Amino acid sequence: MAARARPRCGRNPAAGFAPAVFVLGAVFALCAAAFVVRNVRAEDRQPEADRVINVVAERFTFVPSRIRLQLGETVELRIRSLDTNHGFRIEKTGVNVIVPKRGKGDARILFRAQERGVFRFHCSKACGAGHTIMRGRIVVK
Repeated sequence: MAARARPRCGRNPAAGFAPAVFVLGAVFALCAAAFVVRNVRAEDRQPEADRVINVVAERFTFVPSRIRLQLGETVELRIRSLDTNHGFRIEKTGVNVIVPKRGKGDARILFRAQERGVFRFHCSKACGAGHTIMRGRIVVK
């Protein structure tokens, strides 16, 4: 009959693994932190807004429907709806966002006036019978 090995009294056989698990956990945490943290070059950063313009979307209108900017100005447009979901598309820019319905937050857009002219915007999500008249413009001087 073969004798069984018995652990020594008062000693936990798994106790030797605790330091190794701690070291592995620390290494994993450092690797995860290095993955999350990244260097951002100055040209990759979002520019700060010179001012914030609140826009309200409701019943086939944007208020204000005419926004005046100076050339080189950067603004943050905060668009909120007082009724249903809407879209907000600025022609010639590639901006096209969904504005959440009342009570569900707002849409935020950073717009930099890089050239003079008129930039038309409109609702890009069918929102009812007057959807096609839901328009406005950004005038850059």
